[in-house]
Amino acid sequence: MKPAGMICRDGQMLWPEVQMAASFLDRLQGLLGKAGLSDQQRLLLTACGSVHTVGMRFPIDVIFLDADLKILACHPGVSAWRMKSCRGARTTLEVAAGGVERHGVVSGQCLTWRAAQSRL
Repeated sequence: MKPAGMICRDGQMLWPEVQMAASFLDRLQGLLGKAGLSDQQRLLLTACGSVHTVGMRFPIDVIFLDADLKILACHPGVSAWRMKSCRGARTTLEVAAGGVERHGVVSGQCLTWRAAQSRL
């Protein structure tokens, strides 16, 4: 998967390199096999209201979003071998541990998705 876009809040770019996992296989693979995430990388899982960190080697922050990308719940520092879910979530954003606090992301805020510009 290559970066597919960026996540913004109130016109401010929070995370410029966001990979989108829209297919079943991409969601199944998720972040497994990765050694870690940089402060700029993220994974946006569509059609996803629950995640697990089974087999992961690093903690992540998990942000659950509704269909309009309104934040329903934030779970900072989710360590390996854990599961998180959120009723009503339609999309889940996985970010490097500390990202939720660093960007002041809280429940009730609305995020926006900007697709990456294709370069010819």
